[in-house]
Amino acid sequence: MSGNFASSLCLMERSQIHRVSVADQVAGILRRQVLDGELRLGTPLLEIPLATSLGVSRNTMREAMRILSLEGLLKRNLHRGAMVAQLSLKDVEEIYHLRRMLEIPAVMVNHHPLEILEELRLAVDRYEQAVRAKDWASAVASDLEIHSCLIRFHRNKRLESFYQKVIGELRMGMVLVDRSHDDPGALIPVHKKIYQLLVAGKLKQCAALLEQHLDDSEARLRQVMGDGEVKAASARNTAKFKTKQVELR
Repeated sequence: MSGNFASSLCLMERSQIHRVSVADQVAGILRRQVLDGELRLGTPLLEIPLATSLGVSRNTMREAMRILSLEGLLKRNLHRGAMVAQLSLKDVEEIYHLRRMLEIPAVMVNHHPLEILEELRLAVDRYEQAVRAKDWASAVASDLEIHSCLIRFHRNKRLESFYQKVIGELRMGMVLVDRSHDDPGALIPVHKKIYQLLVAGKLKQCAALLEQHLDDSEARLRQVMGDGEVKAASARNTAKFKTKQVELR
C-alpha cells in the first residue's frame, strides 16, 4: 500500500515538474516576442488562441502568463485578461525614485564582498557582448543584473526580492530605449566605470556617476515613451479622419 502510494507520488511529482518545465518554455517564447517587439505594448493576450498555436494546454498557458506577470512584462486583469505591460510616465517617475533610494546607498556601504564584485564584473562583460551583438533583450537582462548586484550590497534578501519586482516593470521600456538609442555602445564605459570605482573604493565618485546614469536613463525612457504617445495619437487621428471620409461618401 505504501509502495503504491510512493510510486503514485513520484509519478505526480514528475508530471508536475514536466508541466512547470513546459510553462517555463512557453514563458520564454512569449518573453522573447515581447522583448523583441513582436508583441507590442498594450497588446491583449488570449489564453485559448495562444495555447492552441503553441500546442499546449490552457492551464500551461495561464501559468506562463503568471510567470511573465511576476516579471512585470504582462498585466493581468480579472475581467479583461492579460496584456503586454505598458508603463505610464508616472510609473517611470515612481520606479526611478525608488531606484535612487535603493541603489545609491547600496554603493556607499562600507563592505563590498569580492564574490558580488566578481558577479558584477561578469554582468558588465555580458552587457558589453550583448550590446555589440545588438541583442537588446540580452543587453537589458545583463543591465538589470548589474543593478541587481548593487542591491546585493545591502545584504537584505527581502529588499532584493522587492527590487526585482520594481525593476521588472522597466524591462520592456529599457528594451525600447536600447533599441532606439543613438549610441547604445556609449553605455558600456559607464557600467565599467561604476565597477572600477567600486573596486577602487572611490564610493562618492561611484555614487555620483550612478546617480547621473539613473537620471540619463529616466530621461531617455521618458523621451521614448513620449515619442510613442505622439505616434499613437497621430495614428488614432488618422484613423478617425479616414472613418469620417468614409461616412461622408
